[in-house]
This record gives sequence, C-alpha cells and structure tokens, in this order.
Amino acid sequence: MNEFSSNNQEKLYEQIENKKEYREQLEDRYRNQENTAFFAICLFTTFLLISSIAQFAILDYAFEILLNLDNYEQIFNIPIKTLISLLVTAFLPVACIIDESGILQKRLKFLGISLIWFLFFADICLTFRAISTISSISASKDIWIAVTSLVIAAVLSTSTLYLSGAIVKLFHNWEKARNYLKTVNIYGVDPKPLYKDAEQIKLSEEKEAAKQEAKEAREELEEEKARYEEQIISQETKYTQKIQGLEDKLINYKEYSDSMFELKKNFNPVKKLIVDFASQGKNIFEKLSSLDESVKELNFPQPPQIDVSLDSSDEVIEKPTYYWANYDKSEENLRLPSELSPVGYLLFEAIQKEHLPKPIVREYAPKEGLPKCLVLDFDDYNVVVYCRDEKFKGKETKWNAEDEINFKSRLNNQQSIEGIQGLVFTVEEIMNNPSKISAQIKDIISSKV
Repeated sequence: MNEFSSNNQEKLYEQIENKKEYREQLEDRYRNQENTAFFAICLFTTFLLISSIAQFAILDYAFEILLNLDNYEQIFNIPIKTLISLLVTAFLPVACIIDESGILQKRLKFLGISLIWFLFFADICLTFRAISTISSISASKDIWIAVTSLVIAAVLSTSTLYLSGAIVKLFHNWEKARNYLKTVNIYGVDPKPLYKDAEQIKLSEEKEAAKQEAKEAREELEEEKARYEEQIISQETKYTQKIQGLEDKLINYKEYSDSMFELKKNFNPVKKLIVDFASQGKNIFEKLSSLDESVKELNFPQPPQIDVSLDSSDEVIEKPTYYWANYDKSEENLRLPSELSPVGYLLFEAIQKEHLPKPIVREYAPKEGLPKCLVLDFDDYNVVVYCRDEKFKGKETKWNAEDEINFKSRLNNQQSIEGIQGLVFTVEEIMNNPSKISAQIKDIISSKV
C-alpha cells in the first residue's frame, strides 16, 4: 500500500513539473478558501455582537429594576448591574466556543446531556424574564406581550448559540486553508493527498482486511467445490457401473425370454395334439386326472426367485404358506390363512358356490416388510388369482410405485415365459359383485380345459 501511495505521489510530482500553472491553481483555490472563511467569520462575528449588545442592553436595564441596583453601586469602578449583565450575556457564547473548539478533552455532561443545553435554556429564561420585566412597566397586560417576549428571548439565545458554533468551525476551516496555502507556497504540491487522518487509515486497514477475508473465503469455496466435484464424479462412476451391470443382466434376461418364447411356440403344436388325444377318451382323462391329483399330494419346494437388482435387500418374498390338506372333492379340507381378510372370505364363498377346483392358497408381497395380498393358484389350469386385500393386514406400510411396477413385471413374466394367466381383482370389485368375479374365474378355467 505504501508503494502504491509513493507511485501516485511520483506521478503527481511529474504532473506539477510539466505544468507550472497547476501551482497557481492550487494557490488560488486555497487563497479563496481562506478569504471566504475569514469573511464568513467577520460576518458571523458582527451578527453575534449585534445580538449580544441587544441582549446586554435588555439585561442591564432589567437588572436595575429586578435587583434594585443603582449606578453608584460598583465593583472595580464598574456598576454591579452592568457587570452581571455582561457575565450573563457572554457566558453562553464563551461556553459554546470552548465546547466546539475542543479545548477540553471531554465535553462536560450532566445526566447524559451536554451542559451547553442547560446554559441555553437558562439564557432564554433570564432574557425572557428581563423582557417581561421591562414590558410590565406599562399598564397593559396583553398576552401577546408575553408571547413576544418569549420569541425575542428564544431568537437572541438561539442566534448566540449557533453563531458561536459556526464561528469556531469557520475558524478551523480558515486555519486549515491557511496551512494548505503555506504548503503550496513552499513545496508546490497539493497538501491534501499528503495528509491522512486516523479515520482514513482505519478505513484502509478495514478494506485490506475485507479483501483478505474475501480471498480466504473464495479459496475455501473453491476447495469445497473441488471436493464436491470429486464426490460427484465418483458417484457417477459408481452408478454408471451399476447401470452397465443391469443392462448386461437385462440383455441376458431378454435372451432367456426369447428362448422360452421360442420353446413355447414350438410346444404349442405338441400341446394341441395332447389336448386332442385327451379329449378322445373320458377314461384316459380320468386316469390322468387321478394321477395328477396324486402328484398334487407331494409338497415340492418352490423354485428360487431370480433377483435382477444389485441390492440384496430388495429380494422378492414369495413362499407358499397354505395348501389343501387332502386333495378331494370336499370343501371342508381347505386350509385358510389365519389373517384372511373379509374380502378373502367373500371370494372363497363365491368360489365354493361356483364349485371351482381347489386352488393353492398363498400370500404375495413385492418385498419383505410389506403387507401381503391373497393369491389363489389354480396350478392345473395355469391360472393365478390375486386379491389385492393387503390393506386389511393391519400394517401401516403400503405398496409404493416401485412395488406396483415389480408386481406388473411379475404378471408379464408369468404370462410370457411360464404361460400362466394372472387375474388381479381389487377390493371394490370383489365387494361389489363377488359372483361376477367367481364366474369370470370359472370361464377362464373352462377355456383352459
């Protein structure tokens, strides 16, 4: 900062050497300031003297009446009333000049208020009392006389107060202009850039501190920004790898789905021949049915689920929990879940009325921790019925949008890969017309025969 100031001063000196008229301009400017301040001091001093003389005359005449003093009562050959009037008149301007000039290191205060104001109001009261005393000599007792006396006293005291302060400030300006003019006459340079008061130095230091603080904050922000960018890049790389892994699994799954679809397509003619052959003889069909029923008595473990997600916590939970005890024609051997909802009971009653085949009773949820819905698996006919009664299970958690997507994906996979037709019924559909639901299930099963 000192180098910057020295550079500015060198440029200023070069400018002064190249232009001699610049010195004359500085002399004229500061000489005009000095003359203006001196003229204003003389003018304000004249006004102050006029005001003080008027106030002195009023007080001198009034104190003679109030204090009953004559001219022969003197101190140091000065009448007492004149001495008192002079002291009262001069006390306010002298005190104001001392206060404004800064002779005292600290301004005198009483109860947090400058003593000048107490002197000011005391001066108004004394002047008003003096004018009122003079006015009371006449027989008239008009209220306007008192008002006029108060206005005159306020004008005289106010003019004395502010004229005294203005004279002190003008004297400081005159003295400063005079010193500037001396500097110009001796050195030929503008003195203002050479002087720096404490306030300017303080502002410069605060400015430098603010710049340093802003620089440190900017560096800290850049470091934090770089750290966040590094985290974002690492996260982006991580998720890119996850997406790539899912895409690879999706490609493998699609290839598997295409191969299964081709296998199903090739198996359809064979299936048609088997169905035609089965329909030719009732006895053969009954034997095959009895054989199928005996096979149903066996409890085969369910195949494991294929998890296509990267997170092992999103496993699809589906396990058979309820089966028929004995696969015969009686309806009493149906084992139902202990938490079967009212909608489930209503659906079972409708199935019994239609005399439908006995299904395998299960429960299903897209993932662990969610309420499960009722599942009726008519395994012999490749028909699975889903009753969306999970909200009756007494749990606060519900299926979200991702769970619904997983459920629909399961239905599509069963339809396209396994050839299983899935039927989904809501609570409202079952409650409104259960017989219609059971009839629809019956039609689907009949079409599979």
